[in-house]
Amino acid sequence: MKKISTSQLRHSHHTLMHYFLSYFLLLSFLLISFFLIVHVQLSKTYLAMLSQRAEQQLNHVKDQFAGGLSSIDQTNSSLVSNINLIMLHYTNDSWLQYLAVREIKSYATANDLVECIVYYDKLNDEIYTSGKHVLYEDGVFSIFNNGKSVAFCPDTYEDSITNQLIHIESSETSCLLYYPYSNPGSNYVIFYIINEINVQNMLKGIVSDEILSTALVGPDGRTAIGVNQNLLAPHLSPGKNLDKVRQLDSQTSLQTCSGLYSGFGMAALISNKALMDQIGKVFSRTYLVLCLIGATGMLIVLFAMRKTYLPLRRLAQKIVEDLDPEQGYLEQLDVAFSAAASENRNLQEKIEKYRLSMQKSILDSIIADGHSSRQETLDNVDSFFTMEPDNLLFALRMRNAARDQARTDSPFPLPVQEIAGFFREALPGKDSCLVLEHDDDSAIFLLSYPGPEENKEESILTLLENYYEEEEYLSALSNGASSPMDIPSLYENALYASREWSHKPVVAFRAMPPGSPSRPSLTYPYDSLEQLAQALKKQDFPEAHSQIQELFALIDSSPAGKNTLPDFFVRCVLIDILTALINAMNQKNIKFREYRDIYFEALYFCRSYPYPEKKAEIQAHIKQLLTLFQSEAESQFINAAQIQQLVEECYTSTEFSISYLADIFHVSITYMSFLFKKEMGENFSDYVWALRLEKAKKLLLTTDMPIDDISLAVGYLNASSFRRKFKQTTGMTPSQMRG
Repeated sequence: MKKISTSQLRHSHHTLMHYFLSYFLLLSFLLISFFLIVHVQLSKTYLAMLSQRAEQQLNHVKDQFAGGLSSIDQTNSSLVSNINLIMLHYTNDSWLQYLAVREIKSYATANDLVECIVYYDKLNDEIYTSGKHVLYEDGVFSIFNNGKSVAFCPDTYEDSITNQLIHIESSETSCLLYYPYSNPGSNYVIFYIINEINVQNMLKGIVSDEILSTALVGPDGRTAIGVNQNLLAPHLSPGKNLDKVRQLDSQTSLQTCSGLYSGFGMAALISNKALMDQIGKVFSRTYLVLCLIGATGMLIVLFAMRKTYLPLRRLAQKIVEDLDPEQGYLEQLDVAFSAAASENRNLQEKIEKYRLSMQKSILDSIIADGHSSRQETLDNVDSFFTMEPDNLLFALRMRNAARDQARTDSPFPLPVQEIAGFFREALPGKDSCLVLEHDDDSAIFLLSYPGPEENKEESILTLLENYYEEEEYLSALSNGASSPMDIPSLYENALYASREWSHKPVVAFRAMPPGSPSRPSLTYPYDSLEQLAQALKKQDFPEAHSQIQELFALIDSSPAGKNTLPDFFVRCVLIDILTALINAMNQKNIKFREYRDIYFEALYFCRSYPYPEKKAEIQAHIKQLLTLFQSEAESQFINAAQIQQLVEECYTSTEFSISYLADIFHVSITYMSFLFKKEMGENFSDYVWALRLEKAKKLLLTTDMPIDDISLAVGYLNASSFRRKFKQTTGMTPSQMRG
């Protein structure tokens, strides 16, 4: 194989660096934009999720707190009907006072939400409490807490006909009370001091890095009991609806809910700042990691390829994400291999897209050679490679009719860009017109007509006839085609149709008189390429060689005229030949390193040089690839007899696995699994287990070997796995079969 010259390599390295830097900067911009967009969207999404979670947790705490208040109502009903308290209204006996205090304390102890019960006997002017020190004077209760007091005047709340939740506070301390409704003429006053520590613990249970503060909120918009109340207090105010989410800023919101006594509700301050800070740090490091991955990607790929043939256990640990100890490694690998096969199909589709991209770049570079503006082709070529079935391409040649009318050979230049602009406005779709070439006499345009509309050709002809009446430009329109590979043929047909300008100013190729060529010389050889692909798939190498020779003959016979499109035609055919070869070799699991140098050099010649200049080298490389394919395929030929012989020799070994077979035959594990099922008619694991089961039955029935030894003798290191598999298959344990 000939080596690429030093100057060619230097040019290749310079071009590679140029494109690397260009795409690196573009990729950097796209990644940064992507990260910013994702950051904003994540912030909104996480805040909404946190708000929803906070609402659920707040409602849970509210229901828990409301349930505690309901239990206080039950306690109150029992307490006011207690006979000892009733008797105190009529006698001032010390023993009854002792019993009353004991009853009150027992009721307080039974309810976690109650810290203290205060019972005031109006008739005897006596106060009984379960804990706190309380004084009564002139209709006001003074509740003491660690030496500090707060005043409570029940007369203020006598007008209410419902139970009330009351938050009282002084400059020294505060207190949360539950004041049940009682008849105005009652001879007693009873209220309950809420255990703020227990309520605070309820609220503390939902505080996290995202839920910064929670609190029980009174009707005046102030917090009664809470966690981190100083964060929540500035955002609360009287009269605000407590059943909604209020957005405070892009990363913080206020979640509230109502439904408690006396206008009380719950509130939580939610922020995803901590989470988004962590995500921001991850994003800032990700870009650097991506750059490092891009620089070392090839080394990682090569290293990973060397690690393909590992022992089965290590392979299972690497491929299967969550190993199931109750399931065999081979069964889990079968699932993983099925997923890998799906990925290979996706990779094949990517190869086809890459092939189309190369052909597009070739057309772009060839057309650009005849234009002053490189950017024009870059902007317009993409729309002609959509490969949509409803999109039709046409070639159009135009000339100024004034030249023929003047009967002179002097040029009458066309306003090429003006005409191109006219078609871009007149035809549907973006960038629907591309200038293929133009000179002082005429110009050739490439038109794209997308959409499901029928009679596209008639529509264009009508447009051309109207344009002729206005501007007097002669037109010759080719037939339509959907594939960009037919552009050379369309170009040739447009040139051929222009011969009829002496008879008609607007000519269509389909309306040419008899005698027109039945097959243009630049018609793309779809059938021959498909036959080549089928021959390679079947490994019919004589037929494949014949098809390649036929394609070479077609290339050699293509016209080398003044235009440049035959060069595009030739290069695309050569790239399709190479793609067919590489696809077939990949499908047969031939190692890429065996042919990569030949392939890359052939691809370099096809893309970078005119075919006549490197004809001998290109043909030699393609033939060499075909020869190498044939040689590798013959060396990989594996039949059922070879597989069966090796399985029967090794199936009792604990080391025997599908990876062992793959190593013996020098193929990948995926291909070995496929080949085993194809040749033997069932999966590897099922086939080997059937052999091991028969061997185990024979040993159980004819020997006195312990079951653990039998397990080892048939290839199972783990006796429990052997017993479980045996019972799943036969319906009985090994001991039961032995009897």
